[in-house]
Amino acid sequence: MLDTQSAIPQQAEGPADGSLPAIVVRAQEDARCRQALARLGYARVRSEYLRHRRERKDTFASLAQESLWPTTDFVRDWLKVERRRILTRARWPFLMAMLVTIVAGLAFVAVAAILS
Repeated sequence: MLDTQSAIPQQAEGPADGSLPAIVVRAQEDARCRQALARLGYARVRSEYLRHRRERKDTFASLAQESLWPTTDFVRDWLKVERRRILTRARWPFLMAMLVTIVAGLAFVAVAAILS
């Protein structure tokens, strides 16, 4: 009879040499790219991205000094997410200021009506 434990190849458990799986390495690289892009800032990344797109480059070479070469698609997706985050951060103070202005205007109209 065949032993079922010995029939399973050892490679199914993971790499034997102690290195991380490719998906983990890729996720770490993506995280490093996002951090490096954030350090550059939205405006600079956007201008560099547009320059790379005009030159029809597939990789974003502006992070080469950090040994990172993300694709322009990755940078485009980061720009979308970052723009949404910036707008969300700016939206609440704007809405609160607008609400306070409307309430102050209504209070002024109410006081003016009472005094008339």
